Amino acid sequence: MPGQLTINPRRAAVSLRVVVVGGGIAGIATAYTLQRAGHNVTVLERSNGSEHSRGVIRSPPNMTRILNHWGLAPALAKTAVKCPQFRFHQPDGELISIVQLHDDFVKDLMADFVFIAHDDMRSILYEAAEHAGVEIRYNASVDSVDCDTVSVTLHPPPEGGEPERLYADLVVGADGPQSIVRTEVVGEEVTGVRDGHLSLTVTIPTELMREDEDLRPLCEDGNWWVWLGPDTLFHGSLIAGRREFSIVIGMRNVPAETLAQYTETWDLQRTYPIEHFGIDFSGYDVRVRKLLPFMRKVTAAVHVRRPILESSVCERARIVIVGEAAHPLVPAGQHNTGVTIEDAETLGALFARIQHRAQIPRMLAAYEELRQPRFSGPSPSTIVFLYISPSSSSTASRSKAYASRRCAYAQDWELRKRTMLTLPHGLEQKERDSKLRRVMAYGDWAHMDEHRFKQMWGDEMEMFSYFSTEKVEDWWTKWGSLLAGSSEKDGVKTPVSPSVEVSISNGPSRMLLSVH
Repeated sequence: MPGQLTINPRRAAVSLRVVVVGGGIAGIATAYTLQRAGHNVTVLERSNGSEHSRGVIRSPPNMTRILNHWGLAPALAKTAVKCPQFRFHQPDGELISIVQLHDDFVKDLMADFVFIAHDDMRSILYEAAEHAGVEIRYNASVDSVDCDTVSVTLHPPPEGGEPERLYADLVVGADGPQSIVRTEVVGEEVTGVRDGHLSLTVTIPTELMREDEDLRPLCEDGNWWVWLGPDTLFHGSLIAGRREFSIVIGMRNVPAETLAQYTETWDLQRTYPIEHFGIDFSGYDVRVRKLLPFMRKVTAAVHVRRPILESSVCERARIVIVGEAAHPLVPAGQHNTGVTIEDAETLGALFARIQHRAQIPRMLAAYEELRQPRFSGPSPSTIVFLYISPSSSSTASRSKAYASRRCAYAQDWELRKRTMLTLPHGLEQKERDSKLRRVMAYGDWAHMDEHRFKQMWGDEMEMFSYFSTEKVEDWWTKWGSLLAGSSEKDGVKTPVSPSVEVSISNGPSRMLLSVH
């Protein structure tokens, strides 16, 4: 894979006590980056650690590049499947477009677009975290989190006794879309509504598919196979070293009474045959219909849309939420895990530069300063060669209202894309397909000019080319010396530079940096 060079990690001048709530990918990835930065990290995971997850993670170049930077390229090479092209089809199998990930394109990005089994990704991160020295505690169910004391209290043990309380310099909430840490950060429970989107996933051993001549081509390369049906998106890819074919089905406009029987998170204990969901596949491609008999253990998750958070840091700037605790996206989207890995790398890269504990609020303010623009994404004019109406939003502002709009765009990114990929038959659907066909008509990569390149990839290029490590480096080059000169060390106040304004009052911490 391109971009396997690993940079030796920077280590902090002071070692913090860090407690991470949640042992999923977000929690373990964040724990790993903070531990390798020189801190003492404990992860609290409520399960016993024996569960195996299902499904696929799509790792675009922006995510793969970070994993390579962490030194995980050799582990990825054993199980991840490189994607050479996206293949878009009508429901009946008619080819709409082929979007190639040309070698020159991948080389410029210094990382591949790959498919990874969720279980494999989690195992790779667990092994790396444990090797780095992270303490992972299973069966550690968190009852409450306190920002004033910077502590986490566990549920009382089954045999009775006092509940255990853990104190820390920093608490990270990585406990998913139903986060209890978020409640402490925001000050109240953040509820949401089910918006009609349902995601399904199932994995099929490729040894079963290779026996059929129609299904065999799906097992022979790493293509992303996509069928764009009305209100239904059906797509699949190889994972687990090509031993499995992972399928995701995205549905929209699902009735509320149907959604009520499913949860927001993937419940691996509840599986269904594909017939349970009542999808009419009668007019679909023969390859899709031949896959249906293998789809006996489908898992489901609904999308719950919540209000956009104004901040991911608590009022006293000692607790931060990351991943889907901070910005839950539509389940099984393209950038869900990538954004989570970016959160982890940004936090770790910043806290690798901390010099003393008094800088924690400022580091968290810097984290938000860096991540808020990422949540906003690029200007919402196009999304992955799909038609989206131009937006009127323009110049940046530091007001909370604008920050809210910016976050809203990021969290809606996958939702809008899912909507465009499940358009009902009609004018918008035809315009979408026309754009996709023009992509394939471009032909030879060597003769593609800048205009055609932008039409092909749109703003997705800004997602692919983003590198959290470089963003922190750039930020630190600009503001690091000022930050270091405006700190309190061991309780002794150091004069604040007139070029730096720091505010941790009136709600979550904020850093406003300006040169006079």
